[in-house]
Amino acid sequence: MNISWEAATVLIGGVATLAIYSFLIKENPFYRFFEHLFIGIAAGFLPVYTIKSFFWPRVLEPMLGYHIQVYPDGTPTAEYDTKILFYILPMLFGLLYYFIYSTRFSWLSKLVIGFSLGYSGGLAFKGFFAEMVPQLTSSFKPLLVPGESGMDWAMSFQNMFFVFTLLAVMYYFFFTFQRKSVAGDGVAASGRWLMMVCFGAFFGSTVMARMALLVERLQFLLHDWFNEISGII
Repeated sequence: MNISWEAATVLIGGVATLAIYSFLIKENPFYRFFEHLFIGIAAGFLPVYTIKSFFWPRVLEPMLGYHIQVYPDGTPTAEYDTKILFYILPMLFGLLYYFIYSTRFSWLSKLVIGFSLGYSGGLAFKGFFAEMVPQLTSSFKPLLVPGESGMDWAMSFQNMFFVFTLLAVMYYFFFTFQRKSVAGDGVAASGRWLMMVCFGAFFGSTVMARMALLVERLQFLLHDWFNEISGII
């Protein structure tokens, strides 16, 4: 009996799915084997994908000139760009990281580590402002929104509720002065309840995402995998 590569993939995928979900009963060697298999495949997939999708087509192939084709009359499709050779400098600099295994020259690896930490810190700092500044500017909303024929009360109420939620949550985390008034305690309590509603919405969306993954796996088992099993039997 000959089994195609696609059918074998479906069969192995169904067994792996059942193995992973067997953790719901209890942890077992069947689950641990496929867990380690999945981690190993994921760890091996990342460098292969990086080399195939980035390092080879964007660095090695232009550097070696493999992207240049020659017509029968000897005319090349493109000129070789010598600027691509500058990629060798950061590649050599990155190789200094392996001096971490040397006792005598381990200080060379600290250069790469320090550069990486500084570069990552700069990107994180830039990303923080790129994420926070738009949120800060978008929090300034008009309380009264004019419409085509008068006031747009639906949008105005939405903006009022948004501003109240923002101020209530910020007031809940304001600990510089002690809150002694009933109104202040009410605003702080409102901020706490509004945060709980927000966290509940986040949790609900997470559960719905997990349920979508579960439904997809169940459809795979009941349709694709079961059909392959039925065909073999």
